[in-house]
Amino acid sequence: MGNRPYTLTVAGLDPSAGAGLLADVKCFEQHEVYAFGACSALTVQTDDCFTRNQWLEASEIIAQVEPLARKFKIVACKIGIIKDLHVLLEVTAFLRHVNPSIYMVWDPVISASTGYQFHPDQLDAGLLTDALHSIDVITPNYDEIQLIKPLVSPKETASEWSEYCAVLLKGGHNPEQPGTDYLYIENEVVPIEPVLAELPAKHGSGCVLSAAITANMALGNSIERSCRLAKHYTEKFLASNQTLLGYHTN
Repeated sequence: MGNRPYTLTVAGLDPSAGAGLLADVKCFEQHEVYAFGACSALTVQTDDCFTRNQWLEASEIIAQVEPLARKFKIVACKIGIIKDLHVLLEVTAFLRHVNPSIYMVWDPVISASTGYQFHPDQLDAGLLTDALHSIDVITPNYDEIQLIKPLVSPKETASEWSEYCAVLLKGGHNPEQPGTDYLYIENEVVPIEPVLAELPAKHGSGCVLSAAITANMALGNSIERSCRLAKHYTEKFLASNQTLLGYHTN
């Protein structure tokens, strides 16, 4: 087995390990990429209850990553919950500076599965455009994309954003075709249909999907293939048991 590509997650620390930093690391290791992790928020939560979180500033996140980036070539990064777009842009700028060819996937988590709102205020449109320019893939679900742009249909917003980066509109909350994801990329809309049906819900499934996309891109797969492989991985994660905490297998 050759050397594994170095992959980074910038995400919140969920003590239950179902979502965020710890879940991403589990996912990365199952994909046989080496996992680095930088904490973006300290949370107090279980699989079904969210109490509070404490944000880390951009300087604190970058301080965690900088010594690793100096020593290792980080080829791909997943970004989860983060304080705001200013922090996101500082972190992505730093990562691009140390490796201009790095792949970056942003999972724009607006609220926890328990309903806790990370970003109750609408995101600044100008900063959002800058953020989309700075990454390669964004992975919103229908609820998240409507919270960000409430007056526009999710598909219209995804099409608009795809001018700046690839958009995977996740289908877990798709009212028309539940479970079908749509990848908006290079003026195309590619449906990615589920293989398994009637899957139980899991805490952190969105984190797992975006981490699996990141890992597959680190392994040299195209964005479309990475999304397809990641969906299959996430379905196995959802089907792994009947609790809210899934098992990682590959």
